[in-house]
Amino acid sequence: MQNDRDNVMDSFFEYCSNYTSLAIYGAGAVGRMTADFLQEKEILFDCFCVTRKPENTVLQNHEIKEIDEVIRCPEKMGIIVAVSRKNADEILEILDKRGCRYYYCAEFLFRLFKRKCQLSVARAQIEDGFLVRVREVVLRQDTCYVCCPASIGDTLYVAAFMQAYKTEGNTPRRVCLILKKSHRELGNMFSGADEIIVSDEMVETLDWYSMYTQTWRLKNYIYGHFKKSLRFEYDSEYFREGCGGILARYRKLVLNLGEDARLENMVRNLNKEHAVKRNMDIVIMPYAQTAGMLRDSFWEELVRRLREKGYSVYTNVGSEKEKAIPGTAAVTESLRNTALFCEKCGAVISLRSGMCDLLGFMEVKLIVVNTSKELSDEWNLNEVFERKDIHNIDCFGEEEYKEKLDEIMKVVG
Repeated sequence: MQNDRDNVMDSFFEYCSNYTSLAIYGAGAVGRMTADFLQEKEILFDCFCVTRKPENTVLQNHEIKEIDEVIRCPEKMGIIVAVSRKNADEILEILDKRGCRYYYCAEFLFRLFKRKCQLSVARAQIEDGFLVRVREVVLRQDTCYVCCPASIGDTLYVAAFMQAYKTEGNTPRRVCLILKKSHRELGNMFSGADEIIVSDEMVETLDWYSMYTQTWRLKNYIYGHFKKSLRFEYDSEYFREGCGGILARYRKLVLNLGEDARLENMVRNLNKEHAVKRNMDIVIMPYAQTAGMLRDSFWEELVRRLREKGYSVYTNVGSEKEKAIPGTAAVTESLRNTALFCEKCGAVISLRSGMCDLLGFMEVKLIVVNTSKELSDEWNLNEVFERKDIHNIDCFGEEEYKEKLDEIMKVVG
């Protein structure tokens, strides 16, 4: 539904008034932000909804339902689409096919985002160019606090460059990584960090603060991801010559390190169990947050071929939304334990994801399936790790499935 920017709020309130029930489509950060706004304005809503069966069933004391359950009475239920721009097209297509009436306005969500940022600014206290407090946590001036707000790979590369950061004589040299709870293990995989703070609230506050104020660096603070505008567009530096590779981007754009800065080797204390290879075990990783998914039929055929060759096959399952492919056993370990499990297997076949970055630091045969040219060209792990057994398979469409399955099986052996 298209809306005039000058009347964004009026059109939103008018839409809400036309329905006896409201649902928020989206249970992520944008959905939660929208729910907070509705509650502030004392606008009641019934539930959140998502495309597929939800991982959790309750969010902010509201039920999370599948979209098909929500739209049983479409004439009475208003749907507020609250998702990021990159996910909006797919969801709007789903709603259009079902004949739903909905409210979606990128400008409305942008305004809510700005309001959220303004609240975070008040939770971060700056004095004389130092970050001195975030929420209730008091920070030190002799420590550089690095906020890691993005994905697994981003956190890994930042953590692996901390030793180089200190070696180059930066001030302060003492380093503290601020990590999300889901990344709590990653900072300890390298020796460069002197301290680690695990706090979703602090990460979110600093993420919003840096975005809103466009502040990426203070005397004792570094934003551990790429500069972006308030509309999530990368700074022009991201595309400049010499910054096309993975390491160059983190080295230059995030941490301002010299070209000679190198990643630290991962700290691994392997026991005898993990030292024994199981060459007839294969792990597949068919799920990713930042890569286009392949149809289940691709993975099912791959599993059939592997089992036919005598391999035992496992599926990495990171959440309740993810299911083991038929004919495989589920691996549901932590990030570290999953990586250690994979290292003793014969090979890992994975969509290009943060787990690929993690496994790049390990000694494992890694077959990376790229589902876009950007992943193939700009996020190629062969440019990062100087070791054998990282193989790239580009699969940009279903018509390539058979050919790519043949390629994978040839690499597996």
